[in-house]
Amino acid sequence: MSDPQPSEPPIILSRVEFWWLTLAVWLGGIFILTLTPLLLIPRLGMRGGVIASYFVFFAVWQPIQSVTQRTLGMRAAFIRMLFFVGGGAAIAFYLRELLLGMSRG
Repeated sequence: MSDPQPSEPPIILSRVEFWWLTLAVWLGGIFILTLTPLLLIPRLGMRGGVIASYFVFFAVWQPIQSVTQRTLGMRAAFIRMLFFVGGGAAIAFYLRELLLGMSRG
């Protein structure tokens, strides 16, 4: 029988560090939702490009979501995710329109 591997010590984050980490992933997600459709729509069509960009966003958001669930609980993490995704999607929409308007004019 082999010896069990010693478990890794937990990573401790302060509230401020967790907030900055969440904010950084959220801002990255906004840019994913802004720029990924512009790259994917010509290849996958409108529906496929938008769906793929949200898939990438949720894949990137998943580690933060699991930490939030363990820290704050399932309900609080779900509500927080809805606010971040809704806000990020709205900001990304306006940034994408601004970007497309600049390229047309």
